[in-house]
Amino acid sequence: MQKKQGNYEKVLLSIAAIIAIGVAGWLYWLSQGFSETLTTRSVAAQNEMGEIPIDKVKQATERFSNVYNWISPERAKKPVPLNKSIRLIYNGSDSLVDLLLEDQPLRPPLTNEFLVKYNLPDLLASNLIDLDPDGDGFSNLEEFKAGTSPRDKMDTPPITDKLFLKERVQHDYIVELRSSQMPVQVGRTAPEPRANRFVEIDKPFGFDKGVNRFIAKKFESKTVKNERTQVEEDKAELVVLDTATNETFVLVKGTPLNLAAYEARFEFWLGTTVQEFTVKKGENFQIPGTGKTFRVISVEEDSAIISSVDGSGNYGPQIPIKRR
Repeated sequence: MQKKQGNYEKVLLSIAAIIAIGVAGWLYWLSQGFSETLTTRSVAAQNEMGEIPIDKVKQATERFSNVYNWISPERAKKPVPLNKSIRLIYNGSDSLVDLLLEDQPLRPPLTNEFLVKYNLPDLLASNLIDLDPDGDGFSNLEEFKAGTSPRDKMDTPPITDKLFLKERVQHDYIVELRSSQMPVQVGRTAPEPRANRFVEIDKPFGFDKGVNRFIAKKFESKTVKNERTQVEEDKAELVVLDTATNETFVLVKGTPLNLAAYEARFEFWLGTTVQEFTVKKGENFQIPGTGKTFRVISVEEDSAIISSVDGSGNYGPQIPIKRR
């Protein structure tokens, strides 16, 4: 039994020896080609600095030799210490603007004081004057002109600043004195239908059925010499009261008179909203969405005059409304 165990150990030792010899041979073989896998690098000596940038050195040297004259900015004719920060804003045209000075406004016609007082946003926006920070429908420029706050929706310019006359609408009403003996004949040629009436003093009359708009107040028979022909012409006159307007007018024989009624066609611009409405002269109206009442006093070709009306029917100052 011991003899068999001894033989077994000899076999194992022999196998181990063979493996060791094989590994040693394989490592020797690898070592023979190891030098071929290495790459040789060339390293510059530490005292080799390369080419010196002579031009850049000269430029740097010249800058150190320059003398700079530092000038403090002034406010109210007093120099500002150099250690104090100043708010400067680029105005988009190669210059800086000090908002605490007024000699160079950043966004004219707005003043720098106005920009600082209300701390307006978007100072760099070229259309700053047209912006509406508080969303009340009025631009920064409109608020500036009115002296109101562009950051407070409750502080706005007059709402009538957004009201414009688009056009004057005319409704012709033409009457004419056609005779010179009482009762005189008065005719209407516009609007249709045409009509004639015989009129007596202090008696109402009209041209529409059931409507007696006028009262004849005074009649005078009169002749006037024609300067060109030297002929006496019949120019009788009739004074008439218009009860619709409570105003009097004079009809001269043969001369038509237009008692035209006018309407104002308004445009109300608030923000991006535009509303149109028409109001007759002498009538009240409300500006849309405001609840404020006004009265049309007069309507001209290029403008209208309105006045505010309070709850008691009292009129405020007259306000001119121009064409947009």
